[in-house]
Amino acid sequence: MKKMTCLFCLIFLSLLAFSSACLKGEESLFRPEMVNSSFVQKMFSFIEKNRNKIIEEWILLTEIPAPSGYEKKRALYMKKQFETCGLDEVFIDSSGNAVGIWKGSPQGKKIIMSAHMDTVFQGVWEIKVKREGNVLKAPGIGDDTASLINLLWSIRALKHAGFKPVNTYYFMGTVGEETGFVGMQAFLDSTKEKFDVLVALDGDLGSVRYGALGFGGGKITYRGPGAHTMLSRGVPNPNLAVAKAVERIGEIKLPSSPIEKWTILNIGMIGGGRVRNAVSQESYFTVDLRSADQDELEKAQRELRRICQEVAEEEGVEIEMVLNDGSKAHQIPGARDSFLVKTVVDILHYLKIRDIEVNPLGSTEANVGIEKGILSVNLGRTYGQYKHTLNEEAEIDGLFLAMKQILLLVYSLK
Repeated sequence: MKKMTCLFCLIFLSLLAFSSACLKGEESLFRPEMVNSSFVQKMFSFIEKNRNKIIEEWILLTEIPAPSGYEKKRALYMKKQFETCGLDEVFIDSSGNAVGIWKGSPQGKKIIMSAHMDTVFQGVWEIKVKREGNVLKAPGIGDDTASLINLLWSIRALKHAGFKPVNTYYFMGTVGEETGFVGMQAFLDSTKEKFDVLVALDGDLGSVRYGALGFGGGKITYRGPGAHTMLSRGVPNPNLAVAKAVERIGEIKLPSSPIEKWTILNIGMIGGGRVRNAVSQESYFTVDLRSADQDELEKAQRELRRICQEVAEEEGVEIEMVLNDGSKAHQIPGARDSFLVKTVVDILHYLKIRDIEVNPLGSTEANVGIEKGILSVNLGRTYGQYKHTLNEEAEIDGLFLAMKQILLLVYSLK
């Protein structure tokens, strides 16, 4: 009986240990002592010795205009650099993405590391970078040209140090990220390869997103017959419909916690009417709706539809709703406690990156991977401000910190 009791205790303790291990999730692959290795020090020394060349190439690439849909010159540049780096296979795919493959062993993982080539600045064909101390200024200097430079020089540093990857890496300069992750979506839709990890180089340094935001909202337009002010009594007024709808939409209750259900909306644009002494014949407003949870997104979208339709009937106006129902929220169970997120976070803490933010509110090319069930995160490119404006700024020192995080991540992943 005593032996049976001891056996039971051993089984119980084993199950308890197994349960605790499961609750802890996966382990980080990064260890601080890795940084002291001659290999890592050789990579870090390489990027510091080439500091001026890196800055010069950053300026050069920024000054190649690449509005969404017009990335060809940058793609050709990235392709040439991938070839010069000595990657095993280099090509521009049918969507215009520049792709460079560094082959590892058959037993390794398949990992995508991407940075997007396009910028939001349609019609901007002349760009001149200005330097003020530790800051570079130009449209697109950060988003996402800094990431392209991080990608290129990380490959060069790895090659210089003699890196022999276990994993197979697909390095990509992608098209159309700013217009809906077009290039990454097309690549993953068309490839037969099964990828294990996707790392999107985008966003501010310290930002780690492991989930995909869903997008809703859209444009709501009200229409009526119109009339001169003197004849307007009782005439349906699209402007009043807009005002009433906006007020009611602003009262929709949306969760801010837990972070996995975080949901928000914004009335971004309002317009209507042509003259001040007549009833508008057509008025509109737009709603930007975002959520980390698909159920919350759909609930808010249904409420948005209901309110807008209800107001149209009350005011006697026609309504047209063009709403976005295609960009869904996606979360991979356990992603926050995965080896990938833990490794990235440990590296950021080691490098003393300020303002580390880890959450599931992603809006980068990592979203496409998450939607397809690929463990995906974004990594920040540098510190900066005024993103998506002609006055965009990016910090030089931040770029070199961001490059170190990439090198340590690749070294940890092997």
